[in-house]
Amino acid sequence: MATTKRDHSRSRKQLDLQEKLTNMGLSVDYWLPKLQEDLGVTSALDLQHLGERDLQKLKSQIQHTWEEKALKKLLEISQPNGVAEFQEIPGEMIDSRQQQAGQALQELRALQSERRHRKEEKVKRKEAELRQTMEIPEECWMDEAKEQSQCHTHENKETCNQQHNENNKEEMIEKGPFLDLLQRLGLEHHYPKKMSRADFHLICKTSVHKSQPASEQELPFYFLQKLLMLDCGFRNLVLKKVENEKSYNSLDPCYEEIETFDPFEELSDDRDEPTDPLDTDSQPCIHPMDIQMAIFHCADDLARQYILSKLSICQFALPLVVPNPNTYQMEFFLWSLRQIRKSWQESSKSPQDKSYSHRNQQMCCVSTPIVSFIRVGNDFSASKSQIMNCLLHKRKHDVFFHRFCRQSTKYCVLMEGVVEISWFCPGSQGEDTFDKCVAFTNLHGDAKDHRQQLSFLQDISSVIVVLMSSSDDNKENQNIVRHLSESSIPLLCLLDDKKIVSVNNSGIRVRIGIRDRTEAELIEELTNAIKHLLKCSETFLSLEDCSQMARKQGFLVDEDQKDCRKAKEKAEIIMALLAKHKLSKIKENLLPLQGKLWHIWCKKDKELYHLTEKGNRSIEQHKSDIDTEKQKIRHQQLEKAFPLNDVMCSFLNILQENEETPSKEYILTWLSLLLQNFTKGQLDKLQERQCSLWSLEQTEEHKKCESNFLIDQQKQIEAIATEILNCTLGVEHLLREVAQIYEALGDTSSPRDSIFLCLPQIAADLMVAGLPTELMDGDASYVPVKWVAAVLDKLSETLGDKRLFVISILGLQSSGKSNLLNALFGLQFTASAGRCTKGAYMQLLKVEETFTEELGFDCLLVVDTEGLRAPELKNKSQNWDNELATFVTCLGNMTLINIFGENPAEMQDVLQIVVLAFLRMKQVKISPSCIFVHQNVGEVTAKDQTMEGRRRLEQRLDEMTALAAEVEECSHITCFSDVIKFDVKNHVYYFAHLWDGNPPMASPNPYYSYNVQELKSVILQTAQQESRGRIMKISDVKFRVQDLWKALVSENFIFNFRNTKEVIAMSKLETIYNHWTWELRSHVLELQNQLNNQIQNSKIKTITTNTLEGPLHRKYETIKKEFDKYFEEDPDSETLVQWKAYFEQKLQMLNELLISDTRKKGNELLSLKQSQEILDNQVSQYENELLERSRELALSVKGKEFSDEELHEKFDQLWTNWISNVTPNVPLVSDPNIDLDSENILLEHFKKEKNIIEKLKRDSGEMFEINYDKHIQMKKQHGLSPTNLETFHKESIKNVTHNIDLRFNETINNIWKQQCGYSENDFHEILRIVENEMKSVLPEEEYIFTRDYAIDLSLCLFQKASKIFKEMHEAFKIANDPVNYMNRKKDDFFMSFKMHCQGTTSITSFVDFLWLKLTPAISATVWREMVHKVTGDMQSTCPAFNGNRANLEKHILISLAEEENFEKYWKYVHHSEPFFREYITEHIVRYCSEKEAEKIKTFSKISLEGIKNAILSAVQNATEVTKDESSTASRWLDLFCDHLGSHLIFPRRDLISIEHLEIKDTEFLKEAMSAALDPALRKVEEDCSSKPIDEMVPDIEKILSHQLCGCWKQCPFCKAICTNTIPEHDGDHSVSLHRPQAVRGAKWNNTEDFVTEFCTSLVVSDYPFFVNDMKFSYKKYREAGDNYARWSITPDSSTQSYWKWFVCCFKTELENKYGKRFINRGTIPVSWFEITKQEVLNDLKYHI
Repeated sequence: MATTKRDHSRSRKQLDLQEKLTNMGLSVDYWLPKLQEDLGVTSALDLQHLGERDLQKLKSQIQHTWEEKALKKLLEISQPNGVAEFQEIPGEMIDSRQQQAGQALQELRALQSERRHRKEEKVKRKEAELRQTMEIPEECWMDEAKEQSQCHTHENKETCNQQHNENNKEEMIEKGPFLDLLQRLGLEHHYPKKMSRADFHLICKTSVHKSQPASEQELPFYFLQKLLMLDCGFRNLVLKKVENEKSYNSLDPCYEEIETFDPFEELSDDRDEPTDPLDTDSQPCIHPMDIQMAIFHCADDLARQYILSKLSICQFALPLVVPNPNTYQMEFFLWSLRQIRKSWQESSKSPQDKSYSHRNQQMCCVSTPIVSFIRVGNDFSASKSQIMNCLLHKRKHDVFFHRFCRQSTKYCVLMEGVVEISWFCPGSQGEDTFDKCVAFTNLHGDAKDHRQQLSFLQDISSVIVVLMSSSDDNKENQNIVRHLSESSIPLLCLLDDKKIVSVNNSGIRVRIGIRDRTEAELIEELTNAIKHLLKCSETFLSLEDCSQMARKQGFLVDEDQKDCRKAKEKAEIIMALLAKHKLSKIKENLLPLQGKLWHIWCKKDKELYHLTEKGNRSIEQHKSDIDTEKQKIRHQQLEKAFPLNDVMCSFLNILQENEETPSKEYILTWLSLLLQNFTKGQLDKLQERQCSLWSLEQTEEHKKCESNFLIDQQKQIEAIATEILNCTLGVEHLLREVAQIYEALGDTSSPRDSIFLCLPQIAADLMVAGLPTELMDGDASYVPVKWVAAVLDKLSETLGDKRLFVISILGLQSSGKSNLLNALFGLQFTASAGRCTKGAYMQLLKVEETFTEELGFDCLLVVDTEGLRAPELKNKSQNWDNELATFVTCLGNMTLINIFGENPAEMQDVLQIVVLAFLRMKQVKISPSCIFVHQNVGEVTAKDQTMEGRRRLEQRLDEMTALAAEVEECSHITCFSDVIKFDVKNHVYYFAHLWDGNPPMASPNPYYSYNVQELKSVILQTAQQESRGRIMKISDVKFRVQDLWKALVSENFIFNFRNTKEVIAMSKLETIYNHWTWELRSHVLELQNQLNNQIQNSKIKTITTNTLEGPLHRKYETIKKEFDKYFEEDPDSETLVQWKAYFEQKLQMLNELLISDTRKKGNELLSLKQSQEILDNQVSQYENELLERSRELALSVKGKEFSDEELHEKFDQLWTNWISNVTPNVPLVSDPNIDLDSENILLEHFKKEKNIIEKLKRDSGEMFEINYDKHIQMKKQHGLSPTNLETFHKESIKNVTHNIDLRFNETINNIWKQQCGYSENDFHEILRIVENEMKSVLPEEEYIFTRDYAIDLSLCLFQKASKIFKEMHEAFKIANDPVNYMNRKKDDFFMSFKMHCQGTTSITSFVDFLWLKLTPAISATVWREMVHKVTGDMQSTCPAFNGNRANLEKHILISLAEEENFEKYWKYVHHSEPFFREYITEHIVRYCSEKEAEKIKTFSKISLEGIKNAILSAVQNATEVTKDESSTASRWLDLFCDHLGSHLIFPRRDLISIEHLEIKDTEFLKEAMSAALDPALRKVEEDCSSKPIDEMVPDIEKILSHQLCGCWKQCPFCKAICTNTIPEHDGDHSVSLHRPQAVRGAKWNNTEDFVTEFCTSLVVSDYPFFVNDMKFSYKKYREAGDNYARWSITPDSSTQSYWKWFVCCFKTELENKYGKRFINRGTIPVSWFEITKQEVLNDLKYHI
């Protein structure tokens, strides 16, 4: 019973003590044991006996600064009367407080359970109420809350574990310091593991503008950006605000207030002052490691790997075991460390062997001794982490962050309990601390507070190093150390309070005093002790082994997560399949598409661009054979590859899966890691053997051996090198196989390709995810163009056609190119000594969305390349380096030229390649920029110190430029700045070495990081300035890759480069330009019709500016606005800008030409009108006289009723008398002697010719017939006899003759239309036509026209013209004879006579007469308008006419193929221009057929409706004005005709016979005109419908021919027509489809064999051709004269199926027509006969 009472009393006292601690805000769980064990306190009363000394003991154990103040209050140190005061507090008051606190706590929990935000006012009020009731200091509140949340979390640990394993569930962040930290850093939305690389791996403003974070929320981003660039300063970030305050406070001290200063004055320790964690103004700076760990907790699995790999490169310690700050569950990081690789040189285990072996391994798989450092106790003078840094790094690099580091603070939230790891890697140097790789772990915090971590370290450690105090009387600490000393693990104790410990340290327990020791002395003793202890330990573990220990401890291992497990399982499936095969045979057996057959295929493909004649085999036969061989190889590949093996099936299944988790990137990362481990062992053995053989080869004894033995040794070395290549296997090889599957199936048109259509999309997705994509196969030195194009197409679909800035790099092998790109942009290109990058890889980097507009592009595309001048490439083509350099410089907007050091020999090699590449770029109008980077330069701090190096570089560049310009025959290029915009002061950078010290333990050089930041800023600033005009889109990059590769595989890059982007942009521009010109031309046609109407109606006497140019200028300005808008807003505006001035000039010229042409036609019409006025004046008096007589006669019979016959009889008597009186007075017109004029003009023109008079006496007949013997003379070739006249020569001659005849007929028709009568000048015009067409024959033609041709043809044309001119003269005489004119007007005068006779009923006759005149005028107007409307509709709706000239050409070729009419082909080939017109005519006829009859009727109705409205308006207007006037019809007719003047040709003078009629009732006239309107228009409509539509065809054809004519220049080799839309265009002529020369009838010299070669094949050969007896090479065809120089003929390895099919289809017809044979060298390749018409049509639709 007594015992029970004592227990109860003790319990009661303990509860009082607990309550006391709670009231002070102190943790009961933590402080109660310390009070009881350390001070013997059992009750609240015992506290009054404690003093200052006891307080000091407790202060050594405080966790938070505010606890010191709470302890003072608890012990009443500062308040001696406090105990009495507490005793005086009534019990009721205590009970009341407890009730209040309980109630407040319940309410607060209720609010928190609703998951409301901590900062909500209601929650904050309840917290304050609870805090005041419990008397907890405000500064203590957050820590108390944390303890409560920890308890709550501990209770739900199982739930948290489940959430961790089910990584699809959200993890709620408990309120406390961790949440506060995340909120301060702006990371709360990224927790847990929601931050991917895409969130921070961006180009942002800080990349351009050097700046520091302005707020705490910017710290993570700045931290990561610096980490990406390997800038170790990411641990030393300072807010701008702090810097500004410092700079402000450090102003001139003179301004400081003078105060009394006592250096011995006692100052309070600011560190003891409590700080409110929620008050950001008073909060301490965020600890650098809190930033790192907060980012790490928020990063997803892949981002964690990425971050830790960068930390590892920076030689910083990596987290191994981390308590989850939310759930407090221990997490072991294995996956996150998977990509950590280290290299080191390890000494031999044998004492006799002093050699070193190189190791490069994944550290997760390497078994090493593990030395673990822990701390037991607190407040030591020494820093455990600092000691470790001195041990690991002699350059005092802070591998482990410690309290003496810059920016360190006492407040660190996330490092307590974290176990970090780092490795010491020896470098085979005498100063290595250890001779083998050793892992070091570091437990942060007091070991007794982290028992789980301590237990784990005991399980894995080879040696444990304890920092402790020998005077520590804390029982718990003593127990921990004693427990460690009793274990079998070697133990090393570092005694913080001892100087030198003289104890035998030869066993596995060692003690070292560290107080007041020098660093060197201490580190030496510590090193020796660790070495000794390591010899005593047999524990060697890898991280994979450690993970097993971690699982036993109950830790969560990150690789056990669901996503990670699934990703690994999928990767292991592939690995299991690979393991069944011998490593060196895997590529051959499982990846057959990229092996030997692929390399042969690449070689064959390149041969297409270097074609040569072999024996009796033509180039086209050679080309066809290569195509056949390529197809055969593809089929062989597919036979080996299909059905797909298990490995590729599994790999493709993985790539094609649509599961969101795990991501493809996750799986590929696992696969990459497993493949590295899979190949590592075999590769190490092979490299060791290779190194051994090579070392043996270098010995003196070996050099003395026989040459055969040396050759065998060399063969062995090469065989090993081949086997190394075969055993090298990575994810890139599997992806390359995927690419080859796509390429092979595409080349063979296999039906199996449908299942692989998604492959480019997968590659595009991986590219978006940030994975490098192979651009050029380094093993085959070939760009898989189809695959790359397909991937870029899908990338464009995925992202949109984003703007890209492309940056590439060039440099010698192992000069640090990949390292530089990795540091610049945070990439992960493979980088280590030796040959790493093969070929070229591209990686996409996005620009921050808010920065895209300012920067001018959306993404950065980085291209890494293999090194130039690689020794292993000595067997490759010597031009390979030049090709690679040209490829990457032309592809990039900017190229970094990387030079290792300042070695002149190395610079010479690089500069030769680079200068040639840039010179080629200039010649094809591509202008990339470049920056030279000298890496590994000693002193780079001062710019002045590098000026001499810059000067030498510029001098060498100029020298190299001069040499390259001489080779490329560019005489105007003399220095490098002539080639590219280059400033030696701003475009050359000198870099420090990457490493600060000697690898493998060297950290990145801070100067290197500074240089990287400076270069990155310059690169992006340059991009920002130049991007507007040179930026490319994703689609442009695709075309650039295709064009570049096509040009590169050709020998002559400059002649063979074809910019597809520009071709497409130009095609679009030509189409829209065609639309603009039609709008302008259509408007001119309308204007011309109005002008003609006004001239014919005598409304215009002269054409003024306002009449013509004003209306046209307004239309031109409208089109000009559209023009400017197109060039500004079109997606290709940057490309189009180069042609803007040219097309603007062409549009202006067309405008001026149309104005000039319209003015000319108007003036001609005015001239004709003026010439008719002479007749009009003569006729006018006759008309007046006749009208007067007819009125007199009408008055005499007025009031009498006569029938029409009687009226006619009386009028005929009057008419006969009048004619007999007038006829004698009409002057006679003299007839010219046209035949004599013709003869005299010919005699004068050909007066120097012999027997010209006799020749002119001959009758040439109706048609001119060419006499080839007489009219043609063949030129001599090669100084020998003239060649024979071939069929194609005859067709060319016929074409010239036909053109002359065509121009002659056009001229005669124009003269006839003018109705001006005969003129001698017309004969001279015919002579000019003949001379001009004869001169148009190119000088390269093998024939010339004789003078007999000119004489005979001129004579024939003159004789034809003479007959026509005589007819014209007779017609002119009749038209201009007044009597004839009056006879034509007889009916009009009769109507006037009849109306005078009828009196009041004459208005009806007046209206009938008026409509009699209006009806033909309306019909003519409707017909003209229909011509215009039909033409416009055809222009917009007919596919052949609504594009550019190339589009018209395509439709012509399609129609020819569909018809298969050889005669039409013949005309198309030899008489192109007439054929084009006939084609247009046929289309017009088809359009006007019955199918389109309804549309034409619609146009007719529209025109009639417009005319109807115009007539009604004219009647209304005339009636309105004259309604109050009572007079003759003259005034009404004037107004009526004026109103219709611009709508109809309705001359007022044609109504003179009825103008004297009196009109008393204008309203009746108006009604009569309106009533007669509809019947009259119906008649017009009927007349138009009955009129043959064919009559408008010539007018439509003429308009469309003018609009679509384009350029008519012919290819000098195959005679294909240039497809440029503009007739007199600038720049080169070009055609999409060249033809075999057999199509035009060409044959080989001295044979009758056709030439089947295409121009596009010949231009890559050395074949000769002759022009005017001079020999030229097809490769340099432009040197053969102006006609050749202006043609762009680029090599084309495509099928070009159209003309091949034509030759096969019409083989017999061609042979018969030309008299040649397709035999011997002219044999048609067999593959041509396999081409079908459907293939031709399909190819044609996509080719042009």
